[in-house]
Amino acid sequence: MGDPSSRDEKPGEPSAAADAHLPIDTLAERLAVSTVWANRIAYSVVLVAVGIGSALMASPGLSSQKIPELKADDVGKVFPTRKGFKASRDYQIADEARTTAQREEARALVRPVFDYDPSVQPVVARGVEEAFSAMQGLVEQWEADHAAKKPEDGAAVPAAPVGKKKPEAKEKDKEKEDAELLQHLRDNRKLFEAHALLSEEEDFEALVLNRFSRDASKATIGLIDRAYLGKLVTSRDELSRIDSSGVTVRIVGGSSEHVTGTAAPAVLDIREAMTELDRHASVPGNLLPDAPGLLRRAVLRMAKRQLRANLTVNTAETETRRRAAFDAVKPAMLIFKKGQKVIGDGELISETHLVVIHSMRAQSDELDTVQLQLGGAGVVMVVILAAWFFHTSAFRRFRPTRKDALFMGMLLLGMLGLLHLWVTISDAVHDKYPSLPIEALYFCFPVAAGAMLVRFVLPQELAVFFAIVFSCLTGVMLGNSLAFTIFALVTSLVAADRIARAKDRSGIFRAGLWAGGTAALAVLFLGQAEGKGIGDTLIAACFAFAGTSFAVPMLVMALTPLIEMGFGYASDIKLLELANLNHPALKELVLQAPGTYHHSIIMGSLVEAAAESIGANALLARSCAYYHDIGKGRNPAYFGENQKGENRHDQLAPAMSAVIIKRHVTDGLEMARQYKLPKRVADAIPQHHGTRLVGYFFHKAQKELEGKEGAAPIDEAIYRYPGPKPQFREAALVMIADAVEAASRSMPEPTTARLQTLVQKLINMIFSEGQLDECDLTLKDLNLMSQAFVRTLEGIYHARPSYPPGAVAPQGPGDRRAVVSRRRLAGPGATAPGRRGDLAADDPAGGARVRAHGRGRAVALPRPRAAPPAGTRSSPARRGGEDGPRGGEAAGPPRNAGRVSQALGPP
Repeated sequence: MGDPSSRDEKPGEPSAAADAHLPIDTLAERLAVSTVWANRIAYSVVLVAVGIGSALMASPGLSSQKIPELKADDVGKVFPTRKGFKASRDYQIADEARTTAQREEARALVRPVFDYDPSVQPVVARGVEEAFSAMQGLVEQWEADHAAKKPEDGAAVPAAPVGKKKPEAKEKDKEKEDAELLQHLRDNRKLFEAHALLSEEEDFEALVLNRFSRDASKATIGLIDRAYLGKLVTSRDELSRIDSSGVTVRIVGGSSEHVTGTAAPAVLDIREAMTELDRHASVPGNLLPDAPGLLRRAVLRMAKRQLRANLTVNTAETETRRRAAFDAVKPAMLIFKKGQKVIGDGELISETHLVVIHSMRAQSDELDTVQLQLGGAGVVMVVILAAWFFHTSAFRRFRPTRKDALFMGMLLLGMLGLLHLWVTISDAVHDKYPSLPIEALYFCFPVAAGAMLVRFVLPQELAVFFAIVFSCLTGVMLGNSLAFTIFALVTSLVAADRIARAKDRSGIFRAGLWAGGTAALAVLFLGQAEGKGIGDTLIAACFAFAGTSFAVPMLVMALTPLIEMGFGYASDIKLLELANLNHPALKELVLQAPGTYHHSIIMGSLVEAAAESIGANALLARSCAYYHDIGKGRNPAYFGENQKGENRHDQLAPAMSAVIIKRHVTDGLEMARQYKLPKRVADAIPQHHGTRLVGYFFHKAQKELEGKEGAAPIDEAIYRYPGPKPQFREAALVMIADAVEAASRSMPEPTTARLQTLVQKLINMIFSEGQLDECDLTLKDLNLMSQAFVRTLEGIYHARPSYPPGAVAPQGPGDRRAVVSRRRLAGPGATAPGRRGDLAADDPAGGARVRAHGRGRAVALPRPRAAPPAGTRSSPARRGGEDGPRGGEAAGPPRNAGRVSQALGPP
């Protein structure tokens, strides 16, 4: 179980005894320096020494290789150095050739920008319509004027001579009038051409002869509409250099744009549109089928003459976008990580090598080696000091002793030294097997071993401090690698967390597997975030998993005995985190069900003492007692210890109350899974009830059936816990302690004789019910348990002397002085959670008990109630729980009572 003296010290408080043997104490005595200043001096010396040592170990350029001098004449020659040349730190070198190629490629990918004007077609069609309308207006005006003249000359026309042919005269007059009209139209050709283009004389003449009919106008506009079914460009030559990706089309007058292809019929040039009109007109019946050929040809020519491009290239915008794409490409960089090979052994020097070497020399001239080492030392010191002072002020439990500081400092230097050696080995392995990624070898280092060792022997605050500092230094040591810093921090935190749950050596390997799985996931995600190939990332993840899962546990197991011997630490892996009252499940329980929490804490003291008396696992028994009733936190108001006057069971049927009471077992198992409690602790939740009856409600149901004829018999299964019975001794201890604690609470005068009689009675009852049949408790164990329970209860309910009247007088309103009662709770459950120095006392006015706090406030507490008289009905709320003497015992005399009484001895 470890060194008891180490567990008696309060967490986080430095122990003077632990460091008394250090030379600094002898020096402080000789110099008459106080202990506080001696500690400060010791901390400062350790911090400075560790900071300087780790800075020299992790600073860049510590063992950097001199950059070779290469000239243009060396191109094509074999590199003279036998080991080749590697980068001493991270370098970024501009690659001008690749940058230019990438920029030209980005420029070529920009599509040409064309402006599309959707108003061109309506404008053209409207011009044709206006041209025909103007000429039709002339015809209508001329006919109106000619008709107006006829009445003026309409005096009686002399009768024609006999034998004269009047129709011939009319025909000649009409021909004359038509000739005049046509001439009038010819004279106004400019009016037509003001709205539409018409180049051929014969086309105009054909339209004149047709008198610019509406049919010709509609036919022309129809041809124009057909030509504009697609977008029109002036010439196909504008699209000759455009690939199949299409062009960017901007809408004139709007803000939208889209990409479209350039193939026909989506985009046509003027010549292709004319060809399409010729094809359309050549089909019989499409263009003025009843009109003369001259008119059809004139309409076709006129429609083709009106066509204009509605899609035009925007050269300025295209060039602007291409220039922006060209400039947006960042310079291509040749990135060399620290330790990466630049020129290999026997490799021929190339122009690229020459550029890289010259760039490295130029950058190295800006930061010399001394400056790099000073900068690295400063970074290390700042990280260590900042983390140290922050943890000292922020965490109450972060109070490391001088021995702790020395241990962590030596461990830090040792881990950094191992990492430096591992980097050297990894570089050599990578040189021999270039196909193996260097990052995979780095990630194989057991970086989480340091934090796991610290958490194994020191509090968690020290482990977090070590993990943060060591992770930062590893990143600095590997060329300011953020990825390795994250990897080291994540794996260290997980390893430190999981090692706290280790119970044995296999628990250490389980913690390593947890840390290894986390390391593999971290490497996978980091590789994806950096855009690396999945192949190299998987290899690195496998190496990280192997190094963390196996190397870390083995290193911890190998170093732990040396640390214990060298520093006097006592590692106790059996001290579970569950025994800490700060566990989230217990915090939730104290908030939801404070009565149950108080009951569980007292039970912890009972079972621990009993387990030690019979040689059982006291820590396991105590943990089972803490968590056996955590399910009551889901419905605390239905359990007596949490009720405040109101009993909800008074409104429920006995069967429903029994179901609700038994439900806390199911809820407890669910919460056990939620909080990942160990299997043994979770098993105690159902086993501490076994297959006992919820006796109070079973008897209540029986009483309700009295006098009812023909009533169905009570189904006992409804009122019986499902079990199983206790399978191990610690669970049986919890079962018995549960009944003992609840029953002793209701005793009016808990004398030693009465407590001994009560304990024997309850053990006999549980034994006679067969609840202990499946565990290996002996009669001797039962006797020892009985004695241990009585001793613990005596300590809890020990007598107190009565104060004479007026010894504690009230001081006035607002200052309620509590009079110390004859007995008070003394033990683990005597004070409220989180409060120290509370005093439980009876209120002088009588009735409720009060708890006086150090700040002058009093909180009312329920008084211990005497057992109810025989024959009265009392709910579980008044008896402290739901089973045992609170209603859980079965009816009838206990079997084997005499045999157990003899084993336990006289009351």
